[in-house]
Amino acid sequence: HSSKLDSSAAFSHSILPPLSWTLFFILSCSSSCCKQERYSVSSGLDKLATFQQTDMSEVDDDVKVVMLTSMGFDIDVATAALRACNGDVERAVENCLGGGDEGGGGDASASTAADSTSAVSAGRIVQLSNVSQYTSADGRSACTCIALCCADRFLRSVSSKSTNPISFSFLTDEIMRGVQVYNSIKSAQSGGVEHMSAEEVLSSIAGREAFASLKLRGGVRQGVLSSDPSSPLGLEAVLNGCQNESSGDKSRWTAVIITKSPETVVVLLPPSSPSTSGDEGYVLIDSHPRPQLSADGSYAMTHNSLDSLVRTLQSIFPFTDLGSDVGDMMQMMYNSFDAYPLQA
Repeated sequence: HSSKLDSSAAFSHSILPPLSWTLFFILSCSSSCCKQERYSVSSGLDKLATFQQTDMSEVDDDVKVVMLTSMGFDIDVATAALRACNGDVERAVENCLGGGDEGGGGDASASTAADSTSAVSAGRIVQLSNVSQYTSADGRSACTCIALCCADRFLRSVSSKSTNPISFSFLTDEIMRGVQVYNSIKSAQSGGVEHMSAEEVLSSIAGREAFASLKLRGGVRQGVLSSDPSSPLGLEAVLNGCQNESSGDKSRWTAVIITKSPETVVVLLPPSSPSTSGDEGYVLIDSHPRPQLSADGSYAMTHNSLDSLVRTLQSIFPFTDLGSDVGDMMQMMYNSFDAYPLQA
């Protein structure tokens, strides 16, 4: 990956989809396959190819149910998951496997670390909007573009000594702008995946124009959700590395785009240099409704420490145990996430 992104340089394109999205779909299929003892990773690859060539917004619900049942999920579970996820197939797959928060079933052997810990966040919601990415019919898969819009505006607006610029209009405006950027990218594509990684957005023409001020610091970091809070690849370790990245300016805020397929959020980390350290707060901005956080629309939440922020993120992206019949490597890949540290 390139270490810097501006209007004249971008990420290199790849014929294959981003690794996390590919693994999400293959593992979703194959983990169900292991439980059903009927499918294989090769069938997951076949489904992935078909899925990526399909504009899911044009697929009716009956076809989506067939897609999920073909992976081995019970028809009632598949139907409930699609309803809970507003027709989003990728989120419905995760829901069926037990990783979603919407309910709707999943295999009894799949459980999350959230079962044994409190899902109550240690943060405080400072702005709450009734607008979310689902307000617009075109926005249900636009979370990565929305996260980048929020990062872009925040980093351009704030300095290390200024107040938090987030407001109700901030959330509403950046959700609408993110949906517009998403639609601009989609209209320029022929086919392609419905959900986009930060790399795909930033390497597109529309993305380079919209986010010319954003620069990637230190490269993309990959982590793995874990039930072990001290894991060197866990959320806290990865975010701590982003905040203290040697190639970044430690006197400035850092935005980190976090993608745990198929969802993306953005966190804002305060300056880490001694001269500017203090109680600036760690901020999470999320365009998804989160009932477990009492957020029925988009929201911004502040935290007084990195540990507090990580606790909130763990309630959103809990570690998912796929069961004893799924190998450690598949478990690790399914629980993987990507983090893009950015500064303006």
